[in-house]
Amino acid sequence: MPDVPSDTAARISLPKPLTSFIGRERELGQAKRLLAGSYLVTLTGPGGSGKTRLCIALAAEVADDYPDGVYFVPLAPVRDPGLVPSTIAQSIGLQDARDRPLMEHLVSQLRERRLLLVLDNFEHLLAGAPVVTRLLQETSALRILVSSRSSLHVSGEQECPVPPLAVPGEEASPTAASVAACESVRLFAERAAAAVPGFALDDENAAAIAQIARRLDGLPLAIELAAARVKLLPPQAVLPRLEHSLRLLTGGNRDLPDRQQTLRATITWSHDLLTGGARRLLAACSVFAGGASLEVIETVCDAAVDIGLPVLDGLQELVDHSLVRPVRPPGRYAMLETIREYAAERLAAMPEADRIRGAHAAAFLAVVDTGGRPHAGLARKEWLERVEVEHNNIRAALAWYREHDPPAALRLAAAMPAFWSLRGHHTEGRQRLADLLGLVGDPGVARVSALNGAAWLAIDQGDYAGAAGLLTESIGLSRILGDTVGEGIATVYLGRCTMSSGRILEGAPDVERAVTLMNKAGDRPAIAFAMFYSALVALLTGGLETACDLFARCGALAAELGLAPLGARARLMLGYPLLELGELSAARTALADGFQMSADVGDRWFVQLGLGGFTGLAVKTGRPRLALRLAGATEAYRNANEFSMPGPMEEIVDRWLVLARARAGAAAGRLLAEGRRLSPQEAVGLVLANEPAEPDGGARSASTHARSRSST
Repeated sequence: MPDVPSDTAARISLPKPLTSFIGRERELGQAKRLLAGSYLVTLTGPGGSGKTRLCIALAAEVADDYPDGVYFVPLAPVRDPGLVPSTIAQSIGLQDARDRPLMEHLVSQLRERRLLLVLDNFEHLLAGAPVVTRLLQETSALRILVSSRSSLHVSGEQECPVPPLAVPGEEASPTAASVAACESVRLFAERAAAAVPGFALDDENAAAIAQIARRLDGLPLAIELAAARVKLLPPQAVLPRLEHSLRLLTGGNRDLPDRQQTLRATITWSHDLLTGGARRLLAACSVFAGGASLEVIETVCDAAVDIGLPVLDGLQELVDHSLVRPVRPPGRYAMLETIREYAAERLAAMPEADRIRGAHAAAFLAVVDTGGRPHAGLARKEWLERVEVEHNNIRAALAWYREHDPPAALRLAAAMPAFWSLRGHHTEGRQRLADLLGLVGDPGVARVSALNGAAWLAIDQGDYAGAAGLLTESIGLSRILGDTVGEGIATVYLGRCTMSSGRILEGAPDVERAVTLMNKAGDRPAIAFAMFYSALVALLTGGLETACDLFARCGALAAELGLAPLGARARLMLGYPLLELGELSAARTALADGFQMSADVGDRWFVQLGLGGFTGLAVKTGRPRLALRLAGATEAYRNANEFSMPGPMEEIVDRWLVLARARAGAAAGRLLAEGRRLSPQEAVGLVLANEPAEPDGGARSASTHARSRSST
């Protein structure tokens, strides 16, 4: 029998790719390092992620390290695990030996050779994994590189996950220059140019291409199939059709295997390798938008469907086949959107489909509903972070309940305004609450909370008339229900609404009435909430010492109760009366602490008030040019987020800026423009990094500052 060919021409047996290899520098480097230190490396990832291309590129790059050859073994057409040895033998030029078993012959020929085998598409032949183990055990220098949607789970295996390509980050107006370096965008542009000569990434199509890459999760096969559609449609027209991506993403190159001609066929290839229980679990998991934890997946399955095996075992099988992947935070699992769409089709065919969707909605109602009527503005940091992670699941639950149980939808939505406000989802929150308040007429406490939450969001956006109407209804309904806390919160908001529109003295009595109601109810979180607005009244009516005391007490009570967002707001706002009193060192500390605390809890709305406070600090420490840059940064942030700063607070900041504009003179416009290019963090960093040049003469704590000359 002939030995393994050893001439140079024959020893490199790799497919010749007809298209360029784009990106993957990090993955290529990682796989190369693993192969240098391991005898068996398995590249794993979902179908269409580019495992085969990465294997070929890696094998070509390290070929000189294997003087006895690099051989590519295509296993996709093989259906019988027992044929793995003969397929390997054929790929390296060996014939079956008549006088002894093929494995013995194969081992004898490879025993001393420094050779690399590339076993492509092993996922459907896992029962043949012992062949790999034996080859490695009985040879001295053989190395094996495997591509598979599932690891082989054999001793000595080093798994190397191949994730989808990087996708562009979210930005308001992407340009060709800002997204051109992104791997997924480069792939789309190059494959589109192959389909339509002259096609190029430009500023007109950059936004659409970036969104296509994100919609397809950076999956190379999906991107290539989408790029092929530019023969018929520009990227801007391809994008909306991706809502049903499995229908659009067809028509791959005819020289590709059948399973790569369409994305559906690629996913079906993996689906058909699953056990029945794992298939049912895959379908059930399609209800999770953005993934879920093992505990929530188990909760939904226990309530709605029998998959025939423990959820943990089924989930492990899905992960092994790269149909589900672990994601952050740890303990969470998700699907690529194209796989989820496929799984949703399978779910629709299951008799338990509605029960599963209902169990999903119930699970996320439980996540949001903390067991009592929420006090708007009094969310805990841990709750906010959990809701942030589950936001897309909560949206799906809201949609389900709206169609099947509107009162439950109102209850869920009524718990959300704290999140919608703090994390900058004002318009979405207002629209959902308005829709459900119109749909559900039940006059219960959920309606009171929904009315109060809708009013809060309206005030945040400067719609004081709309908020007043909502609050009038809430106060009337609260009195009918005997809901003292609900009435108190509505009354606080009514005072806030009136004061925000500039009528301070008219709004102050509402805050006082709210304090009385909260004390009557004995609800400490509500008392802390009302105390914050009492402090605000004191600040706006000139009671600066009282404002300092109340903000400090509010912050302490909030900390005791674990109400981090309220504590952050109280700490930051303490800086305002301290500035007016000339306590500059204490004001600087309060503003810095409060701004960082607000950032930690994700309070986007209060960032503008933090910037306003730092503007005052810059003015009062003799840095007018920096104050104007901060004013520019504040303006840009408010415009980008469509926030509305309360009128009285804006008046305070404008009063501080009068001096800054006078000192800057003709440079004021340029300084404002420079500030508009700064992020809030950059602007605040300038204030904290530079000591004041010359504080105001009347500042009582100015001596606590170093007097080094500021570059600003």
